[in-house]
Amino acid sequence: MENKPYGKLLLSLFIAYIVIDIPLFIWAASLDALKIDHIVVIVANSLLFGIAAFTMSMHVKAIKNPNPNVFARSVMGGTVIKLFVLGAAVLIYLAAAGKNRSIYAVFVAMGLYIIYSIMEVRIALQLNKKKDAGN
Repeated sequence: MENKPYGKLLLSLFIAYIVIDIPLFIWAASLDALKIDHIVVIVANSLLFGIAAFTMSMHVKAIKNPNPNVFARSVMGGTVIKLFVLGAAVLIYLAAAGKNRSIYAVFVAMGLYIIYSIMEVRIALQLNKKKDAGN
């Protein structure tokens, strides 16, 4: 029963991941023509999905704690973890790609960061609301 909320949350994140990834594969040539490297965006989407899955497990664990501050720190910490990991990935990409870098792909990845952060906070708030409903 304890894994059920995490599995349901992970399913909703996975559906969002697939909904974002499918158009990237379908319109890969069009994106490349617009100077948006679709591989960079796919890697960023995968990275953000992995981090979101990790932070969701943090939220499920934190919601069981009687101290409400633990849950708030979990949500804020998840957002900060995503920000730092994606920032480090962008810096590594820009250094490794050299002149072949796609700045537009970085901007799309930043947009994905915002989308995943909004989704994570909304799901976390719903999880918190369900916990409060039992009290």
